Amino acid sequence: MTLNEIAKKLIRQNKGRYLILSLSICFAILMTGAYGVLLFSPAITDVLMTDGSTYLIALGMYGITVLGIVVFLFYANSIFMKFQMGEIGIFLSLGMPPKAVTKMHNKQFDLVFAFSGVIGVVLSIPFAFAVWSFLTLFLSYTDHTFTIGWQGIFIAILIWISAWGILRLKNTISLSKADVIKILHSSSENEEVKGAKPILGLLGLFAIPMGVILFNITAVIDGLKTISMLFLVISLIGGGYLLTAQITTIGTLVKRFFPKAYRKNILFYNLVRQKGNQYTLSLFVSSLLIALTVFSICFNGSSFLELHYQVKEDPYDYAVLTTGEQQKDLDESTIRLMAEEHNISTSDWHSLDMLLIGREHQYQEKEKNEWGPEFVISQSSFEDLTGQTLSLPENGFGYFEDSDNATFQTFSNEQGNFYNPSVHKEFHLTKTSLISEENIVNNSTQISYFLILNDKTFQELKNSLGPDYQFRYYLFNGDHPENSKAFQDELLGKIVTLNNGEIFDSYQEAAVQDKISGYSDVIIPYAGNELYAARQWDFYPYAKATQLDILLESGSVYLLLIFFIAIIAFVSASMIMCLKIAGTILQDQESYQRAVYLGLKERDLKKMIRKQIALIYFFPTFCGSITAIFMINRFMAVSSVTHISAITVLAVLLSVVVVIIQIIAFGVLQRRMTAVATKAVYEKNY
Repeated sequence: MTLNEIAKKLIRQNKGRYLILSLSICFAILMTGAYGVLLFSPAITDVLMTDGSTYLIALGMYGITVLGIVVFLFYANSIFMKFQMGEIGIFLSLGMPPKAVTKMHNKQFDLVFAFSGVIGVVLSIPFAFAVWSFLTLFLSYTDHTFTIGWQGIFIAILIWISAWGILRLKNTISLSKADVIKILHSSSENEEVKGAKPILGLLGLFAIPMGVILFNITAVIDGLKTISMLFLVISLIGGGYLLTAQITTIGTLVKRFFPKAYRKNILFYNLVRQKGNQYTLSLFVSSLLIALTVFSICFNGSSFLELHYQVKEDPYDYAVLTTGEQQKDLDESTIRLMAEEHNISTSDWHSLDMLLIGREHQYQEKEKNEWGPEFVISQSSFEDLTGQTLSLPENGFGYFEDSDNATFQTFSNEQGNFYNPSVHKEFHLTKTSLISEENIVNNSTQISYFLILNDKTFQELKNSLGPDYQFRYYLFNGDHPENSKAFQDELLGKIVTLNNGEIFDSYQEAAVQDKISGYSDVIIPYAGNELYAARQWDFYPYAKATQLDILLESGSVYLLLIFFIAIIAFVSASMIMCLKIAGTILQDQESYQRAVYLGLKERDLKKMIRKQIALIYFFPTFCGSITAIFMINRFMAVSSVTHISAITVLAVLLSVVVVIIQIIAFGVLQRRMTAVATKAVYEKNY
C-alpha cells in the first residue's frame, strides 16, 4: 500500500475530524474571499467612496477580519493535531520512521487543505453575488451590476497558501521534536493556563469594577476621553480571563454554599475540577468572539442610527444654497414654481443672506492655529429664523452651533481674527455671545454653525465682498416626499447648469485659499456622480426624504460588510466550542466508563454529559453578550450619540438572537454528542 493510499484510507476512517478541519478551512477562505470581492467591487467603492473615512474603516475591519481568520485557522489546526496525536503515536510505537510518519501526515493535511481551499475560493464569488443580490434591495443611486473585486480573490488565495505553508511547517517541526510517550498522552494534556489561583481570581474580580471606576472618571475629562475606553477594555479582558481561569474552583464554591446541589452533581464538579484548565482558553476566546459579534454590529450601526435620527429631526424638509451670481436665475419664486410642478406644496419659508469669510481657529497653543472658512448671517436674519432677540455691538459677533452637532468650541478666547477674501485683509471682532441650540437649521447639512453679526457690520462686510462670497440659503417644508427626488434632481440640474457643468469639491475653502498652505484646485467636473456630489458639495440641494434614502444605501452597504465580521466571529466561536466539546467527550470516555462501572445509571450519565456541553456552550454566550451590552452602553455614554437607549436596546435584542441561536444549536448538538458518548461507553463496558 502506497503512502497516498494510506493517507486516503485514514481520511476515510476518521472523516469526522477531517470534516471539521475541512469546514474550518473552507469557511475561512470563503468568508475572506466573499468579503474582499464585495469590498473591492467598483459598485461598493462608489457607495462608500475610496477617499472617505467610512471606506477606510471598512478596510480596517477587513484587516481585523483577515487577522481573525488566521488566528481561527491556527486554533482549528491545533485541535486537529490533538486528535491526530494518538494515531501518530501508534505508528511511531510500531517502529515506523518519524520522517515517514511526518510525510504521511503531511499528505493527509495537503489533501484536506487543497480541497477545502479550492472549494472556499470557488464558492466565494457566488456567495458574494447572493449577498449583493440581497443588498440591491436597498440601493437606488448606484449601478446594480455585480462586479467582482478581484483583489479580494487574490487576498483570499494569498491567505490560503500562506496559512497552508505556515501550518504545514509548524506541524512538521512539532512532530520532529516530539517523542512517542508524549505524543500518546498529548490528547489528555491540559491547555497551558495561567491564573487558575484563588488570589488571581480575586484580582480579576477587583480589576473589573476598578476599570469601570477609572472609565467613569476619565470619560468626563476632555484630555482623557480618548483613553477612557482603554481602561474599560483592559479591565474586562484581563479580569475576564482571570475569572474564567477559576472555573476549576466552581465545585468548591458550590460545595461551600450549596452542599445539597453539590452532592447531586458530584461527578460533574469533579470532572470540571480535573479537566477545567482545558476549558479556560476555549471559553475565554469564545466569549471574546461572541462579544465581538454583538459589539461590531452595534458599534458600527450606532453611527448610522444616529445619522438617521439626525436627519429625521431636521426642522426643514428642503434646503437650497445659491451664490450671488445665481440669484437672478434661481430665486425663491423659481424654486416655488419647480416645487409646484412636482406637486409639492411648500410652507415655512426662510431666506437667509449669508457671507463667506475666513477665520482663524484659535487653539490653546498658538503655533497650532490655522485658518478655515466661516459662514456669516445678520442679526435680523437670525432673529427672524429663531424668534430670539440678540444684542450685538458693531465690533462684536455671536456664534451659533447646533447643540446636537456641536463637539467643540472653535474660539478659545474672546478675540476673533477674520479674513476678507475679496480685499485680502484681516479684521478683528470680539465674541459677545454663544448660542447652542438644536433644530434651528438642518444640522445634517454642512451649514449647522455660523457667525452672527450686527446688521450694520454685516452690511458693510457684504458691500466689500464679491458675488462669489455672497449666498442665499433657502429653508422650507413640503408635502409629498415621494416626489422629493425628482424635485431635487431638477434643482441640481439647474445649479450645475448655472455653474457651467462644474461643482466645487470644497467651495468654502476658496474663501481662505491664499491663507492655506498646500491648497489645491477645488473646481471639478460634475460627471453625474450624485453620491459624490451629495457628500462633497456644499451646493447639493438638500431633501430630507432623499437624504434618508442615501443614508439607507450607504448604511446598508457598510453594515453588510460589518455583518461579515460578525458572522466570522460568531461561527468561529461556535466552531471552537464544538471542537472543544468533541475533544472533551473523547477525552472523558475513560472517566464515563469508570462511573458506569461504579453504578452510574445511563440517565444520570447523559445528564452529566449535557451539563458539560452546556457549560462549554453557554458560558461564552452569556458572558460575551453581557460584556458587549455593557461596552456598547458605556461607549455611547462618552460619545456624541444622543439615542443611547435605542442602541442599548439594539444590543440587547441582538444578544437575545445570539442566545436563541445557541439554544437551538445546543439542543441538536447535545442530543448527538450525548448519544455518541453513551453508545461508546456502554459498548466498551458490555
